[in-house]
Amino acid sequence: MVFVSGLPPFDPATGEILPAPIERQTELILEQLKLCLETAGTSLRNVMKCNIYCTSAKHFATVNAIYARYFPEEPPARIFVCVPEWTGPFDIEIDCVAMA
Repeated sequence: MVFVSGLPPFDPATGEILPAPIERQTELILEQLKLCLETAGTSLRNVMKCNIYCTSAKHFATVNAIYARYFPEEPPARIFVCVPEWTGPFDIEIDCVAMA
């Protein structure tokens, strides 16, 4: 099993967290999640569960649409939890568990 801890939306080139719309934040996180899994020898197709933490329920439809692009067939189980705020300047964080 591979456990990927929560990832904020950081720019892979600089490591900085960039102020961006929720769409871009979600894409950045899922791209980094994909990279972490591939580095560990697995892929998004082997994800069993994702935990999505977001600062507002109003982002659900947008996050859901982007999530569906990364998991187009047989998406893994997931939760979407609203949190009031972070210590950083971002709106979403995602972690996952995958099979190796």
